[in-house]
Amino acid sequence: MRIWNRLRSLVDRRPFEHDLSEEMTAHREMIEREFIEQGMSPENAKFAASRGFGNTTTFMESSREQWQFAWLDTLTRDIRFALRRLVQQPALTITAALTIALGIGANTAIVSVLKTVLLNPLGLKDTDRINVATVRLEKLNMRKASTSEVEFRELQSMSDVFSTVAASEGKSWTMDGGSEPVRVVGRAATADFFRVFDEKPFAGRFFAADERSTVVLSHKFWRSQFGGDLTAVGRSIILDGQLHKIIGIAGPGFQFPADSQIWTSLFFPPERLQRGRNMTLNLLVRLKDGVSPAFAAERVNRYVAAMKSENPNSGYFVDLTPFAEFIAGDLRRPLLLLWAAALVVLLTGCANIATLLLSRTAGRKREMAIRISLGATRVQILRQLLIESLCLGLVGGVGGILLASAAVSVVHQLAIPGKAALSLVALDRDLILYGVALALGSGLVFGLAPAIQLLRHSQTTAMARGRRHRLQDVFVAAEVAAALVLLITTGLLLRSLWAVGQVDPGFDAKSLTTAYLIKPRNDPSFIQRLDSRLRATAGVQSAALAYPVPFSGGGLTSSFTIQNRQRQAGEPEWHGEAYFVSPGYFQTMRIGLLRGRTFTNADSGAAPLVCVIDTKLAERFFPDQNPLGQRIAMYRGWAQIIGVAPTVRGASLEQDSRPVIYYAIEQVPLFPQAAIILRTQSPATALIREAVRDTNGATPIFDMRSMEDRIRESQGIRRLLAGLVSVFAAICLILAGIGLNGVVSQIVGERVPEIGVRMALGAAPRQILIQFLTQGLLAGGVGIAIGLAISFYARKSLAGLLFNVETFDAIAFWLAPAAVTLILIVSVWFPARRASRVQPSSVLRYE
Repeated sequence: MRIWNRLRSLVDRRPFEHDLSEEMTAHREMIEREFIEQGMSPENAKFAASRGFGNTTTFMESSREQWQFAWLDTLTRDIRFALRRLVQQPALTITAALTIALGIGANTAIVSVLKTVLLNPLGLKDTDRINVATVRLEKLNMRKASTSEVEFRELQSMSDVFSTVAASEGKSWTMDGGSEPVRVVGRAATADFFRVFDEKPFAGRFFAADERSTVVLSHKFWRSQFGGDLTAVGRSIILDGQLHKIIGIAGPGFQFPADSQIWTSLFFPPERLQRGRNMTLNLLVRLKDGVSPAFAAERVNRYVAAMKSENPNSGYFVDLTPFAEFIAGDLRRPLLLLWAAALVVLLTGCANIATLLLSRTAGRKREMAIRISLGATRVQILRQLLIESLCLGLVGGVGGILLASAAVSVVHQLAIPGKAALSLVALDRDLILYGVALALGSGLVFGLAPAIQLLRHSQTTAMARGRRHRLQDVFVAAEVAAALVLLITTGLLLRSLWAVGQVDPGFDAKSLTTAYLIKPRNDPSFIQRLDSRLRATAGVQSAALAYPVPFSGGGLTSSFTIQNRQRQAGEPEWHGEAYFVSPGYFQTMRIGLLRGRTFTNADSGAAPLVCVIDTKLAERFFPDQNPLGQRIAMYRGWAQIIGVAPTVRGASLEQDSRPVIYYAIEQVPLFPQAAIILRTQSPATALIREAVRDTNGATPIFDMRSMEDRIRESQGIRRLLAGLVSVFAAICLILAGIGLNGVVSQIVGERVPEIGVRMALGAAPRQILIQFLTQGLLAGGVGIAIGLAISFYARKSLAGLLFNVETFDAIAFWLAPAAVTLILIVSVWFPARRASRVQPSSVLRYE
């Protein structure tokens, strides 16, 4: 019954308070009547009864402990008092809440991306045992290249270290059966693909060994195309004109790769079993229980060493990359840097709020003294002050979570490489708890120093003031150091971004519109007709078809051979990139030919196979001879070299391309996709759609963008990183300026009488101005020195994110401190100038 009453009191305490008050009153009246019966006057009896009864408040508190949870009641009262104080100080509350909200919002948003692409990649479970096998060719500077069936079969045989080995390759299909053809993307995968991830089907089953023409649907695709109908399992769909039976539906949490809509069974014909050929496979391995990643890597290295025993200098390696690192790719280091920068912003905000609260401790000393005199203990006061800080942190935390939610919606729209994974970023329960924990932690961080300072009531005012100012100087120095570190980082990143922008891609990207399409089946003349249709369209300066186009992932890589030429001992296999282009490609891209000729309409499928090479291939393999007329084989046998073109960057502006071979697209019709390239003065999306529809209405078009957008997207990570770090640096710099301004303003306010006396005794305004400028800038100068030391020490960690910029860049390391110093001078100038304008007569009259 007692516990029940305590629980009832949590909901409504008014009946208990009313009963307690009436009981206390009845006791006092009973004692009062006894004194009256003994002969006292009513007035004396009332006084004696109150004195005999004792402290009513103490009795009520003791009674409440019997029908309430005392600790919860105390906590509730402290929280109500803290909330009242926040409402009574709207300027402080809003300033602090916005500061914390910025830090928590940035941290939570970045951690949500980190969780999706690195900490818990794509939301898949138990991926710490999964590795991705890639090929590395040292002498060709090829890293993380896709594998072939050779590596797949050889790693499959290593059953002592791998429990499961699976291969897959990216695919896209045209799905027929609806009102119009639909492009579908996904992967062709071997039977163990889903077993690598220990996945169970939502419905149906997954692939069996040596199965063909079967398909598994993603959960999202099943809902969008089949309306969530479970009878879809067992039906057939038409992909590229072939029937595929739906055998299963993946679970709602499985999405690898992030943009996959379907998975089909992968079958290897015998001709694919050649090392260095058809390197298109994504190879996944799951380590056996008890096998460490280091042991697995050593086992693979032993296999490679044995394979290379006849040719030890071939430079061929097979690497195992953790699945999380593979998914993160180029995002890993930028995300970690952004997370560190966001944490710096949050800590800078905490230091700023602590400085602000310290400046207000003098106004609360009287309040603390009164509370202590009324019996409050130091522990109670410390608890109350920390609860105030925690409430302030939680208010900022709520705002931060709302900001993070808005930021996540922006993340989905980012145009950066690997953006498909970002579509899976979500603000889930764990991330909200992370934001709340950051808010509570921030409240403790910025509230502890002011709370401890207020409890030092036994010290003299001068001592307390000196200690408070020293703490404020420490916080200001930390803010300045953080701002300088981020500002130097911003300078280095912006210099790199500028350097990347100065790189010539090797062609004119302006006024180019590109679009991919899937070539229709049973229409062999489609490419030729579409090319003619595009070139005849009004407003088109030039047109071409190609596969692929630059800045859409680079060319297709493969090994090649040269007629009458043998590889030297120790030389690795020759690898290069291939592009398949129409006759107008070089004119449309404005790539000037250096030797020979380009393709013409005469280079049809029935004509002898010809190719154009780039200068990188020519200089390396034909350094002292004319390459024209030589024969080279990469696709469809020997092709005669008819021209040499300049080197073009095809993947990004930051990395050189491999040797490139251009084929006539009609002579090598091996690939189901092609891309349209139009040079026009105005956007050409409508022209492309109309031309494709007129040529063959059953052709899906996708990925329609300008070439400038493709190049801009290739720099998306660098732009995003430089932009966000710039914003973080600006926030830290503003907070440091505000903090220093507040400290100097407080010092000036406290020392107005002293300033008046000194000026009355002959001190010049300039002396007062210089004194406070020096005093204010001293903490900032310490922060600049610390920031420079940290930046110099940590500069090497940025090396992988920079392009053509030294880690100790003189411009960044000089301009950033100069900018910080300027901001600090402006922050200190106004309160110092106010001090120099104090009127001695008015101060002395007041005193």
